[in-house]
Amino acid sequence: MSASTETSDAPSPTCMESVNRLTKLPVVESTLQTAHNIYEKVKDYNSVTNWTLQTAEDTAFKAVDIAKPYATPVIKNLEGPIKKVDGALCSGLDYVENKVPAVKLPPKELLLQIYQTTKEYVTPVMETAKHLVEPAVKVLEPAVTKTRSVVEPIVEPIVENVKHRVDEYLHGNQGEAPEGQQTTEAASGSSGTDVICQDCAK
Repeated sequence: MSASTETSDAPSPTCMESVNRLTKLPVVESTLQTAHNIYEKVKDYNSVTNWTLQTAEDTAFKAVDIAKPYATPVIKNLEGPIKKVDGALCSGLDYVENKVPAVKLPPKELLLQIYQTTKEYVTPVMETAKHLVEPAVKVLEPAVTKTRSVVEPIVEPIVENVKHRVDEYLHGNQGEAPEGQQTTEAASGSSGTDVICQDCAK
């Protein structure tokens, strides 16, 4: 059997065309592949995780095999409604693909296109804002300069006066401390001399 025949005879992942188309979208396919790689890494992390996940897989496959004979008649009875839903979903995918062709691009190209589109929208807005703000700044700048020229001569003397008063207060406190200390020393010295003189008199 040729390779083309094998490919054409290969079963689809599901019986719904919409789901198959959705999983073939580059973004979805990349996400599923990433999730599969992470699962395989977790499964092969050690023997415990490998045994646990492999047991879960075997149990799920057995459950599907057991339920298949019971589910098949139900699916056949619901085949008509399922096809209608599938057709509606396919129409929705067609609409999305026509309106947003970027969904067919690989993830990297999709992100690049989103960045470029966003830049195309943001740049004019920034330029418009710049053109609106610059005249306002030019109008306000003379007013601010004039206000500053009026306020500075009034404020600067007040600031200098306050600084001068603070300096005087600090220097005054520093000068008072030595004088008090000298008075204490003088008093102690005189009292000591009086004691000596009283001893001599005795």
